[in-house]
Amino acid sequence: MKPALSLTLWVGYGLASLILALGLTWGLYAKADYGYPFWYEQLEIGAHIDQYGPLNRHHRRDFERLDAATHQTLFHRIRVAVHDGGRGLETLSYPDRAGRAIPLLRPAEVVHLRDVAHLIDGGRVLVWVAALLWLPLAWLAVRRPPPGARAWALVAVTPVLAVIGWLLVAGPTAVFYQFHIWLFPADHEWFFYWQDSLMSTLMKAPALFGGIAVVLVGGTLVLAPLLYGGGLWLARRVRERHR
Repeated sequence: MKPALSLTLWVGYGLASLILALGLTWGLYAKADYGYPFWYEQLEIGAHIDQYGPLNRHHRRDFERLDAATHQTLFHRIRVAVHDGGRGLETLSYPDRAGRAIPLLRPAEVVHLRDVAHLIDGGRVLVWVAALLWLPLAWLAVRRPPPGARAWALVAVTPVLAVIGWLLVAGPTAVFYQFHIWLFPADHEWFFYWQDSLMSTLMKAPALFGGIAVVLVGGTLVLAPLLYGGGLWLARRVRERHR
């Protein structure tokens, strides 16, 4: 096998391990509502809602009168809907002081969250593909010598350094916004001022997303080496049994 093809196998296996690690971290963290109760306290989201809830320019009143448990329940319902293809988003509501049901989301917010739901659905497909290819790629990779440090640096370290450099130069907020431009339809609104969106206020966007990203990256960095090494170990054991 040519060196380039051998390198492709190893890189493909590494990428499959990375995607699988991210998918597992994402799935587990999603089940815990992305740690929202923790971030609610750490980011002082309650005080943030108290400040910006009364300033809402779309007549969504009394949101700041809700307690922390209700805010967290609303976030949970958004998370469940987004992970279910966006179904039920338009029916989410909260009670005002008179007990009337007030729609939580404006139509533009529903559209955006459905775009997020479609993105998550696409991510699930990618994770399943990575899961199906993970062991076959490990099986093929162990039959060939692993690439040297220089080759790994070229295909793995260089992109990571490029992303870190981009973050340092442009800043996390600019990078966050640029990914939104790439990922979502150009004619769909995705930026919402706190005064215009209870959704954005509830999430203290983008601060909450920064905290979530830290956990996702940390979990991926822990799981990826375990999956990478575990797949190679399993592939070698299977090969030894079939000799």
